[in-house]
This record gives sequence, structure tokens and C-alpha cells, in this order.
Amino acid sequence: MTPERWLVALLSAGAALSILRLATAHLRAPRGARPAVWRTCALAALTAVSAALLALTLQPPPVPVARDTLVVLTAGWADLPRPASQRVVALPEAGDGPPGATRMPDLATALRRHPDTQALAVVGAGLTARDRDAVDGRALAFVPAALPAGIVALEVPRGIAPGARFEVRGRVAGIDGAQVSLSDPAGRVVDAAAADDAGRFRLAGTARDAGAATFVVRVRDADDGEADRVDVPVVVEDVAPVRVLLLAGAPNPDLRALRRWSEDAGLGLRWRAALGGGAGVGDAPALEAAGLAEQDLVVLDARAFDGLGAGARAALRSAVADGLGLLVHAPQPPSAALRDWLRGTGLTIEAGPVRPWRPDPGPADAARWRAWAGPGSDDAPFDPLLAGETPPALAYRPLTGGLPGADVGPPDMMRWQAFGRGRIGLVTLADSWRLPLAGRADLHAGLWSGWAGTLARAGDRAVPGVEGQGRVGDRLALCGLGPDAHVVALDGRAVPLLRDPVAGGCTGLWPDAPGWHRIVDAGRSWPLPVRAADDAPGLQAARLQAATRALVREAPGAAPAQASVPGPSWPWALAWLLATTALWALGRARLGRARVSAPPGIA
Repeated sequence: MTPERWLVALLSAGAALSILRLATAHLRAPRGARPAVWRTCALAALTAVSAALLALTLQPPPVPVARDTLVVLTAGWADLPRPASQRVVALPEAGDGPPGATRMPDLATALRRHPDTQALAVVGAGLTARDRDAVDGRALAFVPAALPAGIVALEVPRGIAPGARFEVRGRVAGIDGAQVSLSDPAGRVVDAAAADDAGRFRLAGTARDAGAATFVVRVRDADDGEADRVDVPVVVEDVAPVRVLLLAGAPNPDLRALRRWSEDAGLGLRWRAALGGGAGVGDAPALEAAGLAEQDLVVLDARAFDGLGAGARAALRSAVADGLGLLVHAPQPPSAALRDWLRGTGLTIEAGPVRPWRPDPGPADAARWRAWAGPGSDDAPFDPLLAGETPPALAYRPLTGGLPGADVGPPDMMRWQAFGRGRIGLVTLADSWRLPLAGRADLHAGLWSGWAGTLARAGDRAVPGVEGQGRVGDRLALCGLGPDAHVVALDGRAVPLLRDPVAGGCTGLWPDAPGWHRIVDAGRSWPLPVRAADDAPGLQAARLQAATRALVREAPGAAPAQASVPGPSWPWALAWLLATTALWALGRARLGRARVSAPPGIA
């Protein structure tokens, strides 16, 4: 017999003897001196309850726990509820951990110490890259810590052309009434906005010359104090100019405005406008395979398309299938021939009634307006009086079908569809030439540059793929590089890159210093921004949480095996003390005892 059973047997025997003594005393007492039955029953019941509670105090009932679950504490675990488990480990980011937790250098070591672990419960900020691979398909639950107040998400633009506008999007957490602003490298505020109810914001800036630049996003709270700031690395690519072929059915103001836009943007422009009777003006090549292969984008109005012959239309269709971009400008309802031709390429659209639209005028402050619009030129100098001036209202026909165009203007103003290796789009904006005539060439250029960037043939300048966030101590995966590629650090050191044979030709880099690095490969180079380890803590915390949530999965198959550990004894001890006190008090009290009369003659 085990000691636990001996203890239960002894306590049961003691309680039984006590109850037997109470019953015997009750029955042997004279009828006039016998106590009330309820008193004897109450004393017997309290005796049994006291013995049972004493047994539970000395041997508390077991508490079931998941035998194969390992609680893993990471940074920020202190104020979070932890799942019940008899095994708790603390990773280096968690500090010493609570009493009873075992410190581990990494998750892989913890799993080697506990080889039967089938499920993990991660508590805190999340698993770093060092520990994620060690999860290895195990079931995982995640109790995340609260994100720090500030910017927790940021979409940084990539592959920006000189002079193009770009957007910075993100999200702010933990700051009510947050006001967000974007400053250029000179410290001038180029855009500002209030975060919405979910903390999301969108800011716009303008890329000037080719190269690397650092913009800054600042967050101010309701008291106008700076709550957070994050650097935004912007890389402006020095790419070959897009070759544009502009075709018009007749000379018109839109043709003139588009020619000026092409020249100001540095595009390789060739154009032609029909004069009627087969005559025309301009230097555009013939619409045949050889001439179209030398173009990246064709912009033609609907009247020009209606004037094309069957051979030119077939050549245009074949060129788009080979990678050419085509943008049809149709401010009037497209003809049946144009709709049928577009339908044959997969772009089925319908145009609705005319709808007015007015572009966003931009900042009203003159200083921000200068940073927004740029310094101007000799023939179009900067005009501070345009700050906040309402641009002219334009009209367009909303389109249905296809895919929405670039994030400029209403989403139903331009629609496009892929065809082969190229793209075909249709835009219905009318009288866009009124924008540059009103001094807002920047708005006109933003519209047409956005649409051109969506449709134009992709260039042949290969850009290496960068997977991960450039941060000191974190791994970056660089893909699409040659065997002799390397990274030049800030101090001029050449850091070789080792290829991983199972990573699809990608290489790994662990930066050890913040700042702008350079990727060098076969005589070409690309800027590579690297943040300091403590820079933008909100972005780092959100990234850790997202990476850990991606590992969350339920336990496969049946429920995990259960084990038990002794539960707490103090509740049973307290109950035993109360029952024993009640037993003692009732035994001492005269409640329920028989009254004994004094013998005669005793006064």
C-alpha cells in the first residue's frame, strides 16, 4: 500500500472511531440526560468533513496539464497571462524570467532538453529569426505583447523614377489623434495628414534626382508633441527613359500638353497627328513590327485608332503581346470597332455617363507647396500664389471591367488588362490640358506618369530582390545576383556573400553597422539601407509579431497527452480550519444538550 493510501486509511479510521464514540455516548446516556439527535449528527458530520479536508490538505487533488506543451517566454512577457504548464523556458530576450523558469540560449536548445515537446506557447514580443526554424511544424499558440506607441507599419516605395511622385503608407498604434507628416532630406514638410480611426495614414512626396535619399515620417500626438519618428529610405533609380509613341487623330490641346509632359519628364518621345486625307505631321514611325519593337508605350486617342487600317491594328496587337504597353485615350464613348478590338484582347469595358472630378490641390502652405511642386524651371518658375489654389474641374466617364489603374485619380477613370507580355489600358479623362494651362503641370504629369508607369514595357535593368528588413543583426536575403556579387559597407569593406544551395540562389547578409550600404554585381551597384538595431522599435515589434503569428497552428490529430501535478493545498487547509473550528465550537457549546435538574434538598 502506498503512503497516500495509508494516510487516507488512518484518517478514515480515526474519523470512524470518533463517530462511533459519539453514537455510543448518545445511546448510553439516560433518556433525560441524552443530547439532541441533531447535535450528535452535526458533530459526526463535522468530524467526517474535517477528516476529509485534512486528507485533501495533505494530498491536494492533481491538476491536469499538457504534458507536451512548452511555454516559451520572450521579451515583454512580464504583464501577460501565461498558459498553465509545468515547463517554462525563458529565451535571452526575456531576461531572467519568473521563478521556476529555465533560461535557454535559444529555442533549439530548449527543444533538445525537452525532446517530447509537441506544442509551444510563445508569450511576449515573439520569436526572432534565430528561433523560428526550430519550431519545425509543431503546434504553436501565441500570446503577444502590446505594440509600442508609434509607427508599427510602413510601406516604403521602391523603384522610383526621377521626378515621379511616390506614396508612403503606414499605421500608428497607441496614439490618439495622431498627426503624421513627411519631411524631405532638407527637413521641409512635403505632406501631412491625420491618421484615421485604425491609425492608418498615407503621405505623398516627390523624387527629384537619381540616387539614395532619406525622408522622415514624424508622428505628433494630440498635444502637438513629437511621439515618434522613422527614417524612410527612398531609392530613385537612374533608368533609361521610357520610349513613348504618341498618336493623335487630329491636332488638339491634349496632344500639346502630352508632348510637353513627355519632354519635361525626359521621355524618349516620337509623335504623329493626322491632318486628314492621309496627311500628318510628326516623326512617328510606321505601325509595323520593327518600329513598335523600339517603343515602350503607345498613347493614342480613340480617333487615331479609328483611322488605323487592319494591318496596323494587327501589328499593334502583336506588339502588345510581345511586351509593348498601350494606352487608349477615349474622352468620348469608344466606337464599336474600338470596343470589339479591346474585347478581343481581353479588356471588356463599359463607359458610364460623364462625371465631374477635381484633383487634390496639394498643400496650401507656400513652403510645403515648394517642397511638393519643386523649384520650377526657367520657363515655368515656381509660383507661391498657386499654393492652395483650387485646380480646374475635369470630366470623365466611369469605366467598368478590367483592372483599376495606378493610384492616381478615381479608380474607374482608367482600366487595363494584361495581354500576352504587355498591357492595354483605356482612360476617359477629358480636357486634362486645362491643368498645365492653370499652372498645375505637376497634377497633369502625376496622372499621365502614373498611367504610363502601369502600362509601359518593363525595362531590362535587373534589380536584386531584397527579402527582409535591413537592420543591424538581422538577416537579409539578396536574390538575383551573380557569383561575384558583394556588399560594400560604410567603411569601404567588401563583404562577400555566400550562396545557400537550398535557397534558390539567394545569398545571406547580416549587417553590422547602420547606414547606406551598396550592392555591387558585375559593374552595377544598388543602394541598400540598413537601420540601427534600436531604430523604429514599433516596426521591429510588429515584424516579430507578424513572423510569429505566421507560425501559429493547431495541434494536428488528437488532443495532446495529459499529465497532472499536485494542485494548491491552501484552499483545502483553510476549509479544514473552518470545519475544525466549527466542530470544536459545537462540542464546547451547550446548544442541544439535555438540561439536568438539581437533586432535591440542594438549594
